[in-house]
Amino acid sequence: MLRIDVSIFSGRPDPSWIISDEGAVRALLSDAADAAGEAVGIPGAGYDGLGYREVVVSAVSDDEPWPDALPRSFALGTLGARDVGRSAELARRVVADMTRHTGTQLAAHERTPLGDELRDLVLGEIDGFAAEPPARPPAPALAAYPRGATAEESAPAATCYIEFGQFNPGFWNRPEVQPRNNCYNYARNHRTDTFAQPGRAHGAQARTMACGDVGRGAFADGFVRRFQCLPDSEKPRWLTALVVWPSWDYHWYRFHSGNFWGHKPGRTPARDYDNSGVRITNPETCNRGNYRDFCGYFYAGRSVVIN
Repeated sequence: MLRIDVSIFSGRPDPSWIISDEGAVRALLSDAADAAGEAVGIPGAGYDGLGYREVVVSAVSDDEPWPDALPRSFALGTLGARDVGRSAELARRVVADMTRHTGTQLAAHERTPLGDELRDLVLGEIDGFAAEPPARPPAPALAAYPRGATAEESAPAATCYIEFGQFNPGFWNRPEVQPRNNCYNYARNHRTDTFAQPGRAHGAQARTMACGDVGRGAFADGFVRRFQCLPDSEKPRWLTALVVWPSWDYHWYRFHSGNFWGHKPGRTPARDYDNSGVRITNPETCNRGNYRDFCGYFYAGRSVVIN
């Protein structure tokens, strides 16, 4: 059996499924092995921006017959391959059969059910990726920045006090933390290891990927709109921002000491740069890829509970 994970979302769990048909498993591994030198990459070594990144194929047991040419987990449709076009074609074949493999239920299916619409979305994203591969942004050094003291944020609407936290990606990018926590965990600055979802802790998860619905989930967890000032008892109080890929996903940012924003797209590493490799000083205008809708700014205080 093989597990397939499409690295594409930030807030929602990525599309995932199990291939249990032995013929399909042998065919996929054979095709990948034949193209191993050109079309196969190491998971996580390619593009890491918001949006489609790669398709990861993994063994689900240690006794699965496996070609010597392939690692037990490998990426297709990835910038980490020498021939991106060939790699994308193999990824497309895998995704085209997505809906054939819905018999094994995974936890991710609750929030990301497999279906024709999702399959077509991923195929379209792979086609765009192959036709015009994104530039791999140079990752700035993930160094620690000086911790800022409690700072005052001013605007005509109100004057509120918030904390400007240190940028600390090393906390989030450890192997035991990174794949289990997403952008919402990062925005709240709380590791849950549950891939937290807005509103889930209070039975108010968003039914659609739209600003209003995702925002209502966050409000249920205790987030408030910007300039609804939080008292000192809510320290630390974080300034966050929400954006949405209409109908498909959401993404959160958190403000840091040094006047820039950090974020963590899904299972990928935390960072302080956008899809162009530019440090984020304004989440409204940075390169966000498909996350076109800017939903506004929010405060997250001490009493916010996420899951």
